[in-house]
Amino acid sequence: MNLPTISKSDFLKFYECPSYFWFYKNRKSVLTKKQLDPFAERLIDQGQHVESKVRELFPEGKMVYSYGEEAAADTERLINEGVQTIFQASFLHDGLFIMCDVLIWNDLFNGWDLIEVKSSSSTDFNRKKEHHLIDACFQKIVLDATGHKVVNVYLVELNKEFVKNGEIILDELFIQSEVTTEIIEREKVVLADIAHAKNILSAEQPTKCDCRYKGRSSHCAAFNYLYPQTPSYSVYDFTAIGSSKKKLAKLVDEGIIDINDVREDHDLSEKHKNQWRVHVDDEAILAKEILQEEFDALQFPIYFLDYETLPLAIPKYDGTYPYQQTVIQYSLHILQKDGSIDHKEYIHRDQSSPLRIIAKKLREDISDQGAVIVWNKTFEAKCNKDLAEANPELSDFLLKLNGRIYDLMEVVRKQKYLRKEFKGKYSIKTVLPVMCPELDYETLEVSNGTQAVMEYENLIFGLYPSEQKEQAFKNLLEYCKLDTWAMLRIYQELLKLLKD
Repeated sequence: MNLPTISKSDFLKFYECPSYFWFYKNRKSVLTKKQLDPFAERLIDQGQHVESKVRELFPEGKMVYSYGEEAAADTERLINEGVQTIFQASFLHDGLFIMCDVLIWNDLFNGWDLIEVKSSSSTDFNRKKEHHLIDACFQKIVLDATGHKVVNVYLVELNKEFVKNGEIILDELFIQSEVTTEIIEREKVVLADIAHAKNILSAEQPTKCDCRYKGRSSHCAAFNYLYPQTPSYSVYDFTAIGSSKKKLAKLVDEGIIDINDVREDHDLSEKHKNQWRVHVDDEAILAKEILQEEFDALQFPIYFLDYETLPLAIPKYDGTYPYQQTVIQYSLHILQKDGSIDHKEYIHRDQSSPLRIIAKKLREDISDQGAVIVWNKTFEAKCNKDLAEANPELSDFLLKLNGRIYDLMEVVRKQKYLRKEFKGKYSIKTVLPVMCPELDYETLEVSNGTQAVMEYENLIFGLYPSEQKEQAFKNLLEYCKLDTWAMLRIYQELLKLLKD
């Protein structure tokens, strides 16, 4: 039996879920066809920018543009021609296929240095390190097997401490870590896993997968095929149930999948019991006294604030670092004590740095008194901190804004208000249609944050038709405006509930 070729990306799917790996290689047609998440799509695009920038460190390098067997042949040709730096060097051996980001000849030790480029920042290294090491180890194993000795293995990542100031200095933008010893330590395990992956491919079609013990968001694309009877709303949808593995496993092993089959005596956290209770009783939970006290403490005028940001792997603006959430627009609905409402907004319309003008406009639009309501304070607070770093003369104002923040998302996340229609979620796009059904993001030309980022980036740095730009800016403003109007309307609906 001829087994399908296993690439390094395939191999990482094996680590994700062996059953999914089998279906991906043998019966892809039954997998749930998921639209590529716009966020993931943009990350891929940013990763390509990073790889392209790293290549500038090796101006003598030659690129392999082909794929598969042709790429492996082209790589061998370049090696035979004496090329000592190769991008996307490709090798095929015993059913394993790799493409190396950068391969450099090491004259001293008569072998190759393997450089794996990762678009993540160096501060993410510990979190993603094992994934990166497995990836690089797989490549080393194939290279060694083809007779191309690997001398050293390096990971190259963005330096999170890098702050752009004029022309980018590549040696400062990237951090290179030698991981040869760590790779060697993992070789036996990864070799065994490669053998296991091959055995999986040659085995009969799987009938189950370990994703049954994971939360909904972690289910592989084979899950719906393997478990077609799983309800659309089930125990897998308990908030963050994937972090309570023992509790989930106990329910699954007992055959409790439908949320309606959960019983009072099941071992669940208080949050999960509340989520189950509002579903079966069809009665909302309202922590009236707590919310009333919190709302009474909010000072007027109340500012409903939302930022849209442009995170770039390779910084374009002076004073920014890799993937900084650089604020490029904001919306501000202002609720006065008498009930009147004002709206302020700003969007940066050219390639100049928005850091100073955004901070200056915020200073003009927000007074020193009044609560600032956001949805997910961690995000807005970090944006304010970054703006303060870039604008020392306004840092006092910007940092004090963080002390005035009230996070409306926490009302839902901490179950101070809970309805069965939320289904354990607390994003504004889940809560808004339940509480304010007259409002709908889907009616907008720009309907989500990642779409806004991509649209803005194309507007400012791409080849956007000039006659369409003004409407595109209006679409972005309308999206951000709905975010703050949504918060205001949710706040108003909560006030009604407290009065009732």
